[in-house]
Amino acid sequence: MELAWPAIIENLLVMSVGIADTAMVGRLGAASLASVDLANRLIMFALAIFSAILIGTTAVVARSIGAGDRNTANLALRQALIMVVALAVPLLIPGTIFARKCLGFMMVMQETPDPVVMQLGTDYLQATIPFMLFALVMMTVNSCLRGAGDTRTPMIVTGISNVVNIIGNYLLIFGIGPFPAMGVVGAAWSSNIARIIGAVLVLLVVYRGRGRLTLNIRERFQVDIDIMRRIMRIGFPAAAEQGLMRGAQLIYSMIVASMDTVSVAAHAVAMTAESISFMPGSGFALAATTLVGQNMGADNPDQAERSGYESVRMATIVMSAMGVLFFVFPKFFVSLFSNDSEVIDLASKCLRLVAISQPALAWVMTIAGGLRGVGDTRWVMGITLIGFWGVRLTLAYVLAVTIGLGLVGAWAAMVVDLFVRSILLAFRFRHGGWKELQV
Repeated sequence: MELAWPAIIENLLVMSVGIADTAMVGRLGAASLASVDLANRLIMFALAIFSAILIGTTAVVARSIGAGDRNTANLALRQALIMVVALAVPLLIPGTIFARKCLGFMMVMQETPDPVVMQLGTDYLQATIPFMLFALVMMTVNSCLRGAGDTRTPMIVTGISNVVNIIGNYLLIFGIGPFPAMGVVGAAWSSNIARIIGAVLVLLVVYRGRGRLTLNIRERFQVDIDIMRRIMRIGFPAAAEQGLMRGAQLIYSMIVASMDTVSVAAHAVAMTAESISFMPGSGFALAATTLVGQNMGADNPDQAERSGYESVRMATIVMSAMGVLFFVFPKFFVSLFSNDSEVIDLASKCLRLVAISQPALAWVMTIAGGLRGVGDTRWVMGITLIGFWGVRLTLAYVLAVTIGLGLVGAWAAMVVDLFVRSILLAFRFRHGGWKELQV
């Protein structure tokens, strides 16, 4: 709980921004809501490229801290920042230039893409992409701090950043006082400002030595091939896993985007409502990542296993309770994000459907977090491949398109996928082969 509660609060703050974005943009209409949702899914897919660095560094830091080697943990943070900047900078310019084509790819399955959604989504992407480097710097340092067992600093930094984002949304989306009404572009700019502030704050923490990891401003950023190799040995399978997952989510979103604008908006609303349950799941997953990884670094595999199972148990209890609320009061949750009656009715059906899979989602998030903490990313990658590509996409196309169940069919496929992956991940953790891995 000491590790999980700050992470849960941080996820609550992140979710609050998602809620604020969705609720405020949702007031602009279904087209605005659909455009921002599609644009953000593209951004999440692009961020999967950097998961190799983030997950690999977190595992190296956790193992190093567990073994009492703080110098290696600090070095891993420095190398992670070098890799993130070197990879991100060359991608920002083409990403901005070809934003419209990227968004058009998302809607390729739609016979006649909504021109309003296309234009709004392009405007949002072109305003957002140039500033994603700040988000990546903040994500990198926060991931390393969590691996070191410091979940409070990321919570505080994220909290400040998100308060700025919400205030910026209010001022820039609707045009309050002297500020112009910028619509979806205003939402993008408020996020940019928040990311810049978050990156500056988290760098100040490590450079002033106030966190569990420290950087010295007098030390030059020199490449250390050995540390980078350790990071990427874990990170490549993790990046493949994230790429497979994000790619499947992208195609899944394309299946949804082939439907009408109401379905796309209802999908965005239902996903945002369900994200409320991600808070405890992500918190206990981060606790599992840190504790399982640090205990393995301290050569205590039995305690690592107990930490993983305890994290799963606590996550399952909390998320099952959330599932009950989703099932009984779906319209209450979805009406927070839209006042369109058609969107509310369709999103409510989806939320009630996914409510039954909350225990499975708890197992997927927490066990996967524990396995990543010890560097067992190959198994997580394989199970992701089976679940997303073998189950979710296949069933989504059959149920939603072939049979004609629409958005409800796509969400039914998601439920089946979660149960399949929860069973496979539980089998891997119980098997214990991860205890023999060397990082």
